[in-house]
Amino acid sequence: MKNYVLPRKTLFLWQIRAITFGILLCILMLIAKTFIFLPLKIIWIILAVILSLSVLIAVLYMPLLFKTCKVVLLTEGVVVERGVFFKNTHILPFSKLIYTQTYKSPVARILGLTAVSLKAARSRVFIPEMSEEDASDLIIALSEGKNHD
Repeated sequence: MKNYVLPRKTLFLWQIRAITFGILLCILMLIAKTFIFLPLKIIWIILAVILSLSVLIAVLYMPLLFKTCKVVLLTEGVVVERGVFFKNTHILPFSKLIYTQTYKSPVARILGLTAVSLKAARSRVFIPEMSEEDASDLIIALSEGKNHD
């Protein structure tokens, strides 16, 4: 049994994504204001709400979410647990595993992080960015476990 812990860089990466998404929504709102005939005061309120929500998600929700994320490699499969308000537990036995896939965004590559997606017959389990070493160890262990079945 091996536990994989998400590094702090993963939280930082997702905080960057959340704030960037909020800023992009604000830019889109400013572009759309020429087509939407709302008073300027309401548009500024909407922009403030969008930015506030993106900052709250990045500062409060995401740290809690990544603290609850656990990846456990067992002898017969993988268990992925996460959730703040609603706890989700995904159990993927080696016998059901079809393929694994890794993802690297440019920023994640700079930070040395890799996301892993595990595909089964009727489900998919996404593991947020973990260190490249942990991701390669996990994939090697999965391929060895699948070959031993």
